[in-house]
Amino acid sequence: MKTKNNLIKGTFWGAALFYFLIAFEFFYMAGPFAAYFYSVYAPALNFFNDIPILSWLNSFFLPHAVRETSSIIINSHEVIGAILAIGGFIAFSIGACQVYYNKLTKKGVVTGGIYNFVRHPQYISFIICSLGLLILWPRYIVLIMFITMIFAYYMLAKIEERECIAKFGQSYIDYKNRTNMFLPFSLNPFPKFKFPKTIRKKIMILASIYLAVLLISIGLAKGLQILSINSLYSVYTENSADISVCELSDKKINSIMEIIRSDSKVVSILSDFDESTQYVNYILPTEWFAAEIPMKGLKLGQGHLSPGDYDTNLFKIIITKVIIKGNNVVPSTNFLNNIYRRDAIAEIWINFSEQKVTQILDMPENIRYDGVPVAVY
Repeated sequence: MKTKNNLIKGTFWGAALFYFLIAFEFFYMAGPFAAYFYSVYAPALNFFNDIPILSWLNSFFLPHAVRETSSIIINSHEVIGAILAIGGFIAFSIGACQVYYNKLTKKGVVTGGIYNFVRHPQYISFIICSLGLLILWPRYIVLIMFITMIFAYYMLAKIEERECIAKFGQSYIDYKNRTNMFLPFSLNPFPKFKFPKTIRKKIMILASIYLAVLLISIGLAKGLQILSINSLYSVYTENSADISVCELSDKKINSIMEIIRSDSKVVSILSDFDESTQYVNYILPTEWFAAEIPMKGLKLGQGHLSPGDYDTNLFKIIITKVIIKGNNVVPSTNFLNNIYRRDAIAEIWINFSEQKVTQILDMPENIRYDGVPVAVY
């Protein structure tokens, strides 16, 4: 009787931990899509941003503000992320319905439906969903969270299986022998490897695997970050990075910036800053918006707006002064990896066909995400 009570308690706390992790991960990974959640995340993000050795954790390794790049792979990442997030959540919901149906009808352990193919469809479904969220919100800190959650799910699955064997006996052992843990096919590069029996050695091996997977994942993300930055439609000068949010040739970017830099009013505005000032300037069609880029007319709740039928002669350029981490001076080609803060200076509208500035807008008093580390590109 005591063993049975311990089993019930173990099952309850295992389930409670599982659903707590689900709630926490959704809150952590999906929450930043809503602007009001930044009031919660800002202190943590700024904490990392203020410590040079940790500031890279806030960085994005895929574009989030820029809508078009020269890489087809990079351009499609948000579509892929959305498909994975929605598909994973649907599969997770199907698995949850099966579990609770069996509980309500008292049919015992679930082995049919999608459980006929894998033993833990809810875990793998949520891993897929989380991968989609990671691709949609590609910060290094979220990547570390994602890898950590995978290992947490693995350990929870092992605990759950021990409880099922104790409760259902041979029937569950037979089910376990004919199904794989997370995937419907075997994917074990070391089939003869077996974990040692002692808990201490198991923990050491799992910790080593976790660190190895984490380092490999960060390395791959760094490669994606380099590819992303190299794929931007951008031009670099001695003290500025001019980035187009849409597809533009280097020639047109240079021409647009020449219109800006030759306008007397713009020259007057920039005369307030010395020669050592460094800039990141964003170019986008006048109809487009990106919440991470400070600009006029950004409505509450509006994230990104990028209609494809924009006027190719009308652009707005947002000039921002950048502060580099540690107040260092770095080449403009390294700006995007080292920005600590951006301060918006002006929003300038031009008519490219007429080769002139049409209006200059002051920055709004309340800038969305002001003081919060957001995507730079």
